Amino acid sequence: MEYFFNPKKIVVVGATANPRKFGNVVTSNILSNKERDYIVYLVSLKKQKINGLGTYESILDIPDSIDLAIILVPAPAVEEIIDSCIKKAVKGIIIVSGGFGEINETGKILERRIANKCKQAGIRVIGPNCVGIQNLDIGLNASFILTPPKGKVSFITQSGSFGAAVLYAMNNEHLGCSKFANLGNMIDVSYSEVLDYLNKDPNTDVICMYLESVADGRDFFSSIKQVIPNKPILVLKGGRTVTGMSAASSHTGSLSTNYQLLKSAVDQAGGHMIEYIADYTTALKAFAYFPIPQGNRIGVMTNSGGSSVLFSDQAERFGLNITEFSDELIERIRPHVIPLVKMVNPLDMIAGAREEQYYHVAKAMLESKDIDIVVGCCVITPFLEIQWDEHYRGMIRAWNETGRKKPMIPLLVFADSFPQIHALSEKEKITAFYTPYQAAYACKVLIDRMNYLKKIHEDKK
Repeated sequence: MEYFFNPKKIVVVGATANPRKFGNVVTSNILSNKERDYIVYLVSLKKQKINGLGTYESILDIPDSIDLAIILVPAPAVEEIIDSCIKKAVKGIIIVSGGFGEINETGKILERRIANKCKQAGIRVIGPNCVGIQNLDIGLNASFILTPPKGKVSFITQSGSFGAAVLYAMNNEHLGCSKFANLGNMIDVSYSEVLDYLNKDPNTDVICMYLESVADGRDFFSSIKQVIPNKPILVLKGGRTVTGMSAASSHTGSLSTNYQLLKSAVDQAGGHMIEYIADYTTALKAFAYFPIPQGNRIGVMTNSGGSSVLFSDQAERFGLNITEFSDELIERIRPHVIPLVKMVNPLDMIAGAREEQYYHVAKAMLESKDIDIVVGCCVITPFLEIQWDEHYRGMIRAWNETGRKKPMIPLLVFADSFPQIHALSEKEKITAFYTPYQAAYACKVLIDRMNYLKKIHEDKK
């Protein structure tokens, strides 16, 4: 995997100056890193300058060894390029081109022939029918999709377009990416090999996956069991229904894996099987931004009784524990709220609560030995000259001053369209949730992870 994610010498075969072709997008993305410490060569049928670089007519004309070849020529021409790569002793190949097993049986035969040739030559292959890979830690975007910000989340996907969509969502939520790999039709490199690589990667804290089929279930299960004690894995499965399985077959040319079997394997290994696409980014945000709690006792504060009621409904749905306040915590909170406030959990501070109330109450809960997770519910109110982001600021101040040791889950109901909220999130490197369901689900996955880690700790005794 090192030749894919940390190549020193890259060749793009099918590079072009035409901005309407994938060969141009991939080339431009790779060359966009002006501080790159890898060398890039371009192969094109036309003699041309692309982004200031000259081109070669063949990979065999390049007077240097090659770690990674990225192929973007039409499917019928790929095998000839593969033969040249074998002669050149290339270490790894990414076949971006489509038109293989996802199309028809002829394409599958071509895939098998290419896979056999590369295997005999000791060359590893990602693809075909993929968008490429990324390693943001070295500024490498060897794909034709956007370059996300650098971070600690790594993503393995069978579908390139869905992978692009997840990166859009991560970008919107200020979630940074470390490694990205779209495996496409998977004629060689498997999920398991990328998982094993990411397990050892110091820049990956969270792994998310989108898959439709698993060729070697036993190998996959073994890999996730090795990784999950070290890093959480989120799995979203496409092709759960008969209709979805049919769509998956036409999409990558592979038969969709049985959903219930996969779910059982992931659950048994301690991973997180994501049921709905919206939960994917919610769980990612939870793991990327918050520490794992030490217990399951949740403290809730709000300026809107309705939002805390709705959160409580979702909390019960997930079996969460909204604990009773201790006498000590009540006495700590009392000076910071008006006398009308009933000292129970959830704590309704009434609509006029402002930044200072959120700050003091959040800090009291975060410092309490009886609270493990704090949920700050808020409906941003358009009166009393209240600023759009002040409640959020109060929570963040408290979280920062207490060392971010416990999860501080901001629930800013339907405030996802407010630019002030997103600006503050980006500045403070924190995130918010915008529905009671999202906040409760974030608590759930963090507690599930806590319970799993406690279990394996007990099993080792």
